[in-house]
Amino acid sequence: MQDPVIDLPSLSDILKDNPGWLDEAITTEAAGRIVGFPVCTLNTWRSRGDGPPFLKLGRHSVRYQRRALFEWLAARQRRNTADDGDGHD
Repeated sequence: MQDPVIDLPSLSDILKDNPGWLDEAITTEAAGRIVGFPVCTLNTWRSRGDGPPFLKLGRHSVRYQRRALFEWLAARQRRNTADDGDGHD
């Protein structure tokens, strides 16, 4: 049995109804769902200075902006396995 097809809204539809959606500060758990990595990986990246940029709010509160997550992901897109991301294949 096949999974049902879900018709997802486009980003422009989301932003039309929620103009600040991209800039909302979200939890590490929500950020992990967007980038496809577990919370423990995001925690490790933060401690090493790797991974997507984050917001440090107070002593223990960490948040991520959706826009920064999508930009971070987009910067890692490649056309082939030899593409190192410097603009030269």
